Amino acid sequence: MRNIKITEIKNSLKVLLIKASFELPGDILDAVKAARSIETSRSAQSMLDMIIENAGIACTEKLPLCQDCGTVYVNIEMGPDVCIVPDNNLPGSSQEKFPGQKNNFIINAISETVSEVYEKYYLRNSIVSDPLYERVNTGNNLPTIINLSLSDKPGFYLEVNLKGGGSENCSWLFMLNPSCGEDDLKNKVVQLVKSNVTKACPPVIIGIGIGATASEAPKLARKAAFRNLEIRNGHSRYACLEKSILEAVNSTGIGPQGLGGKTTALACNIEFAPCHMATLPLSIFFGCHSTRRAGERL
Repeated sequence: MRNIKITEIKNSLKVLLIKASFELPGDILDAVKAARSIETSRSAQSMLDMIIENAGIACTEKLPLCQDCGTVYVNIEMGPDVCIVPDNNLPGSSQEKFPGQKNNFIINAISETVSEVYEKYYLRNSIVSDPLYERVNTGNNLPTIINLSLSDKPGFYLEVNLKGGGSENCSWLFMLNPSCGEDDLKNKVVQLVKSNVTKACPPVIIGIGIGATASEAPKLARKAAFRNLEIRNGHSRYACLEKSILEAVNSTGIGPQGLGGKTTALACNIEFAPCHMATLPLSIFFGCHSTRRAGERL
């Protein structure tokens, strides 16, 4: 059994938050450059050039890739050989500092790290405490969305996803008739792209979750949207569907920033799971061209 101290998690999380905020993932940058090489529209070329230039400036100058520094998702995948242990000498991780966290040392440590990084690097705080009435900014970009999964693989994997509000608004859940097929699903995606994609700063990454339940399908869609663009679905039929949907979306001609072109989406990623025989959940989740993520195995 390997003990991982909470200080290790805090230090790793700090590095990942900084990396995700200022460095566009290499696979996404490569996809943008590949799209630039095939574009013939001057406006599309110009938009993609600016995305590439923006990525370079953000990385070099340590400036946010986007002014919307996003909701913070922290994903933890823990193997059977790992035990997380508190550091009793760690200052500032008390219940008093984060009063609604029920004194969980892991949640407190993650919250403290997110708050510190957002303050130190002048990242915009975007979270409001009351969604309907007061909508007062929490002032520290908290709470963080924390997802813990148990794995049969050894080790401890920590990942950060940052999700801006514009692309977050382009998220949907449908409960389709189980008789629906590939064409129905593809048409649904293309329809949503045509009516909404310009809200999410295209070229986008389309994450699709199929199956599971109404509560779990959006999680599959988010996982898909943050998946490395070079990784195709391991099931050949779903991999073919990813390709088919991407081709249909890019044939719309909406293009980068909605100004026309061949690249409305950089990728379409699908994740699926078993579902009840009377249901067919479908969730669709757009990620913008600056879909920010970083991960590390401790």
